[in-house]
Amino acid sequence: MGVVWTIPERCKRCYSCIRECPAKAIKVEKGQAKVIDERCLACGHCVRVCSQQAKAVLSGVEQTLEFLHQGHHVVAMVAPTFPASFIDFPPEVFVGALRRIGFRSVVEVAYGADLINREYYRLINVQDKRSGFQALPLITSSCPVICDLVEKYVPDLLPHLAPVVSPMVAMGRVMRKLLGPEIKTVFIGPCVAKKVESRKPQVADAVDEVLTFKELHQIWELLNIDPSAAEPSTFDPPYAYLGRLYPVSGGLLRSAGLPYDIMNNEVIVTEGKGRTLRLLDSLQKGEIKAKVVDILFCEGCINGPFADSTLNSFMRKEKIVSYTDSLRTRISYVEWKKTILQNQDVNVRREFKIAPILSKQPTPEDIQKILASINKINPEDELNCGSCGYETCRDYAAAVFQGIAEEEMCLPYLIEELQRTQQDLQQSLSELADAQEQLIQREKLASIGQLAAGVAHEVNNPLGSIMLYAHLLLQQLKSDDQKSRDLVFIMEEAKRCQKIVAGLLNFARQGNLSLRPHKLQDILQKLVSVVSHQALFENITITMDLPDLPAIELDDDQIYQVFLNLAVNAAEAMPQGGTLTIRCRHLVERHVVTIEFQDTGCGIPPENSNKLFVPFFTTKQIGKGTGLGLAIAYGIIKMHKGNIYFKSEPGHGAVFTVELPDHIH
Repeated sequence: MGVVWTIPERCKRCYSCIRECPAKAIKVEKGQAKVIDERCLACGHCVRVCSQQAKAVLSGVEQTLEFLHQGHHVVAMVAPTFPASFIDFPPEVFVGALRRIGFRSVVEVAYGADLINREYYRLINVQDKRSGFQALPLITSSCPVICDLVEKYVPDLLPHLAPVVSPMVAMGRVMRKLLGPEIKTVFIGPCVAKKVESRKPQVADAVDEVLTFKELHQIWELLNIDPSAAEPSTFDPPYAYLGRLYPVSGGLLRSAGLPYDIMNNEVIVTEGKGRTLRLLDSLQKGEIKAKVVDILFCEGCINGPFADSTLNSFMRKEKIVSYTDSLRTRISYVEWKKTILQNQDVNVRREFKIAPILSKQPTPEDIQKILASINKINPEDELNCGSCGYETCRDYAAAVFQGIAEEEMCLPYLIEELQRTQQDLQQSLSELADAQEQLIQREKLASIGQLAAGVAHEVNNPLGSIMLYAHLLLQQLKSDDQKSRDLVFIMEEAKRCQKIVAGLLNFARQGNLSLRPHKLQDILQKLVSVVSHQALFENITITMDLPDLPAIELDDDQIYQVFLNLAVNAAEAMPQGGTLTIRCRHLVERHVVTIEFQDTGCGIPPENSNKLFVPFFTTKQIGKGTGLGLAIAYGIIKMHKGNIYFKSEPGHGAVFTVELPDHIH
C-alpha cells in the first residue's frame, strides 16, 4: 500500500479524484476508485477534493509517538507555512505546544531553505564547470511533486531539474550534524508528498517521519493537550532568515537574492496544477527560453492539501510575509551568515533518476472501437463533458484501453443505458402484468370450467324432463288455450337453458386439443363460404387478405369455432350493414401468424374493455347471448399458446387479433 489509498465503502463513483489527479493515477475497478501507487505523485489533491472522505493518507502519528515513548531525542522540524495554518495562538505558543508533546528540539525548516539558497544562487549565476549544471532553463526542485512529475512523466526535462535537495532534507541533515546521527527527525507541514520524499533512497538519511498539520492536531487530541494553553517558547537554533518565504510563489527567488522582474523573460514563476502542467508541456516542446523556472505544484505551499487553515490564499500569504518581516529585525544577519558558513559542508546536492511510467498506447482504431462501444460513433457524439474525470472522450477511451477506466464511467452513455434499462423494465413489467392477468384469467376460467361441467350435468337431466312433460301436456291442450301458450313459453325457455348448458359444456371441455397441420387460409375460406349465406351477414361485405401462409399445427374445429364467434360478433356489431375485413400476416421475426377481424360497427365502450373475455359477460339482450363465446375463444387460443386481443374506438369499429405460433408444436 502506498501513501494514498481509497476506502472502498466510502467511494461513491463521483470521479472527482480522477478529474483532480494530474497523473491519472486512479484506476476504477467495479466502480471503486483505486490509487495506482507507482503512478501516484502523492500531491494529495484527490484527498482534498473527496467529499466522502474516501481517500486515506499514510499516518505518521503512531511512529512519532513511538519515537517519543522510546526516549529518543526527537526533533520537530516545522515547515515555514505554519503561521498561516495556526492562527488561533501566537507562534511562540505553537512552539510551546510542540514541546508539550515531548519534542526535545523544535526548529524551522526555513533555515534549510536559507542553506540551499546558496546552491541555487551558484547554479543560476555562476554557470561554469564548477556548478556541475549546464542545462537551461533551470527548474527548481524544492517541491517533491514537481520532482516526481519530471522523473515519471516528463523525463526529457530531467537534465533541467536543479540537483538540489529540498529545505526539509537540508534541515534534517543539518540537525544530524549538530545533534548526532542517533536523533529522530520529524517534519511537520501541509504536504503529503513529503511522506514519499522522506523515503527516497537518495535522501532517506535526513527525515525519519513526516506529520501533516492535521496529524499534529490528532496528537494533541490523543495526549489531551490544549495547544492554545501551552507555555510560550521559541524555536531552537539555527535560526532562519528569508527562507520563511519559500511557501509563497516566488519566495525561493526572493530569499536567494535572485531578481524577479515581470519585464525579465529570464525568470518564470508559477504555481497551481493547471499552470504547472501547461508550463512543463511548453518546456518539453522547447517553447520556453527562460533561465530559471520556479514551480510550486500547489498554489503555494500555503495551500497544500493539509494546510488546515480557514484563511483564503491572500490572507495566508500575508501571514507568511508578516511573520518573516517581524523576525528580520530580531535576528542578527551577521550571526545568521556565520551559521550558514559553518554548515556549508552539509551536502545539499542530490541526483534525480528517470523512472518513466510506461503505458501501452492505443491505436486510432482501438480508440474508435472503444468509443463505438459507448455509442460515440461520430465526432459530434464526443461531448467531452468531463464527467468521467478525463478532459476528452479520447483520453477516456485511452484509459479504458489501458485498463484503468470502465465504460460505466461515461455519464451520457450510462444515462442512455439507464433509459434503455428503464424502458426494458417497463416493458417487462407490462408483460408481467399481462401474464399475471392472463394467469388469473386462466385460473378463473379453469374454476368456472369445473363448476360449469358439474352444473351442466346436474341441470341437463331436469331440463330434459321439463321439456318432455311440457311437450306431452301441450299435445293435450288446444292451440287457443292460454295454458298452451304458457307451455310453449316454458319449452322455449327450457331450450334456451339447454343452449346455455351446451355452452357450459363446451367451455368446460376446452382442455382437449386435436393438433394437426392446417392452413389458416382453408379454415377462413370455409368460414366465409358458410356465413355468407346466413341472414345475419345479408348486408355485410366480407373482404379477405390471405397471403400464402405456412401450415401450423392446430385443432381446426376449435379454431373454426373461434373464428366463427369473432365473425358473428362483428356482424352483430353492424346491424345496419358494413364491412368485415379478414386479413392474415406472417410475422417472421416474432414467429407468429396474426389473424385480424376488423369491422366497421359501433365499437366497444371503454368501460367494457376489461370484461369482454370474462365468462357470462354480454351486452346483448336477455335470451340473445350467453356471454361465453369470447371466454371460450380466449381459452382455445391460450391452449394453442397464442394470444387474443382487440383495439376499438367507440363509433369506429373494432379489430380483434388472434396470434398463433408459426412453429410445429
